[in-house]
Amino acid sequence: MKRSASSPNQSLRSRRPARVWALCVAFLLAVAGMQFAVAPAYAVSHISVSSTTVAAGETLTIDFNGTADTPRSGAGENFYAGSTSLGSLDTFTTIESCTGNTGPCVEVEGFGPRVPLGDLDGGQAFSGSITLRVDPETPAGTFVLRYQLYANGGEATADGPVITVTNTPAEADLDVRLSAQPHLGILVPHLSYTLSTRNNGPDTATTAVVTVTLPAGKTVTDLSTSCTSTPGTITCTYENIADGADAVSTFRLPIGILDIGSVHVTAARTASSPSDPNTVNDKDGTTCTVLSIVLASCA
Repeated sequence: MKRSASSPNQSLRSRRPARVWALCVAFLLAVAGMQFAVAPAYAVSHISVSSTTVAAGETLTIDFNGTADTPRSGAGENFYAGSTSLGSLDTFTTIESCTGNTGPCVEVEGFGPRVPLGDLDGGQAFSGSITLRVDPETPAGTFVLRYQLYANGGEATADGPVITVTNTPAEADLDVRLSAQPHLGILVPHLSYTLSTRNNGPDTATTAVVTVTLPAGKTVTDLSTSCTSTPGTITCTYENIADGADAVSTFRLPIGILDIGSVHVTAARTASSPSDPNTVNDKDGTTCTVLSIVLASCA
């Protein structure tokens, strides 16, 4: 006996449960996808630096920002020196200043500086900066600047940029100049001298001593306060001559009736700090020819 062919309605009814099931699965997947889409994916912290090269004795500023992934109590941003022979960051830097902190920024011994951030809620943004001064004695080298949001175990420590520390010895090139001008006449004739010590840099001359040699036994008058004199010698001492600046002193050498002939005076740098890389310009001199108390010339 032949089976009668299924009617269109019967075929539709037989496929309906499978279609409903497929729609339900699609709906559940869509809902799951929506949940994953709205679930926040918080970045924890990021950093940037003012420069990836810093000279020993100079400062480096680190800016940081991020969003707490979970509630964190007593949070803080930590910094470390990785992959270096310079030692831990706290051994060759000191904290100059910091911002964004809820308490004093501190050095964690054996590790590096920490910027306290207080208690953070999950999803709460934070930001700040810290300026570190590299100790002047730090040798040249490199280190990987590492960072971590610390609290409740902290995030995994991340590697930041490679920082290069340079340590070129400080130098100050001092240029000594001496000039003279006659002031003649019957009343107090004298030779007027100007001593100029210019710092051609590149660094500040923290101290400089210039010695002036006079004709034997001669003494001067109207000497600048930065200088002292004995018969035949003047010693001028200066402090903190900036790059491009001049230290200027003046004095007078009286002319007597018997002072006829050449008057030769020299000036020379005899000591300075830091070292002077160029000794060619450390000395100068001038000669005046005296014919009488009313006639003289200087060159």
